[in-house]
Amino acid sequence: MAELVRTLVPLIVVMGLVAALAVLLSGGGAVGALAVLLDFLLAAGLLRLSQAQTWAAIATAALTVLVRKLAVAGFSAHTARRRPPGRRPGAPTPSGWDQDRTG
Repeated sequence: MAELVRTLVPLIVVMGLVAALAVLLSGGGAVGALAVLLDFLLAAGLLRLSQAQTWAAIATAALTVLVRKLAVAGFSAHTARRRPPGRRPGAPTPSGWDQDRTG
């Protein structure tokens, strides 16, 4: 079982990189790609933790969860501050005309 875990952990990390790149290229944005990558890294860390069962491994898994939560929250807050209120992400911004005017 330990040999299987040692084989799967790097495979999961590579799959996370590929999935994050796919999200980024498909228009999911940097925040979405980062969230996907950190989820895969968390999965790899938890899989490794299932074999290690030491306090250092538990602390590493907890740190990975903390970094994931802080990074995604920070990027989400930064993105929300940059977007005008009521405007959905990715919507084109009007140039040269007033939003309140119709026609």
